[in-house]
Amino acid sequence: MVMKRICTCLLAAALVVGAFTGCAAKPAAGTDTTTKQETTTETTTVTTTENTKTTFRESYTSTIYPALHRKSGSGYSHELASYTTYYDAKNETRTANITASIRKLNNLVIPAGRTFSFNQTVGKRTVLAGYATAKVVQDGEFVDGLGGGVCQVSSTIFECILRANLTVVSRAPHSLEISYVPLGGDATVQWNTTDFQFKNTSGTDIRLQMTAKNGTLTCKVMGQKNVKPKDVKISIKKTGKQYVLTRTVGGKVNYTTYSTYAKPKKSQ
Repeated sequence: MVMKRICTCLLAAALVVGAFTGCAAKPAAGTDTTTKQETTTETTTVTTTENTKTTFRESYTSTIYPALHRKSGSGYSHELASYTTYYDAKNETRTANITASIRKLNNLVIPAGRTFSFNQTVGKRTVLAGYATAKVVQDGEFVDGLGGGVCQVSSTIFECILRANLTVVSRAPHSLEISYVPLGGDATVQWNTTDFQFKNTSGTDIRLQMTAKNGTLTCKVMGQKNVKPKDVKISIKKTGKQYVLTRTVGGKVNYTTYSTYAKPKKSQ
């Protein structure tokens, strides 16, 4: 009899807890409420000119967003913006790197309210991931490095999402002048230090369409709904050594970014 009364009380308590749990507010769909900070330590061993081995350890912290997924098919028929840049298709390694990165980006869906991270989406640029040695910016000059050309992809996306009036979360310029986009309109990326990120504030789910063929690299932002912004203008002005990019929508400035470049020690 006592045991039966105890079980009845426990059941009643469980129902009360369940009722309160069911009434708890849930995060709105399409938000980045599950982001987290992740610290990674990489170890690299190199042989110095004195033939001794030295080990370098590098730690960095990055923001991890909810995973985005690629999805082909219909449903994204409204073009919100498009941007095209050009590259030398005869440069096989640079072409290979551009192609390797857009494999991860083409048909990528970014739900409304969600944030896109270039590094998180594309991943580390390695030989196993299909990347080759091409020109990269390092220590004030253009040198051979793994993944050269990937920054043209991130810069092309940056130029495109500017015109789609999406919110830039993180963007940094190159340290040296580049030629595939106007100075002030680039977005450099480096796996463990520099990311390019934007948030889908269009009000509809969007999908990136990326193509690279015969030296032409194009990014399109396609939406499920026709929410193409009107009267978007991108201007870049040079003041002294600084390039100032400004985006105006409907005559009102809603984004400004600043860039300063050094002259390369070697030709690009």
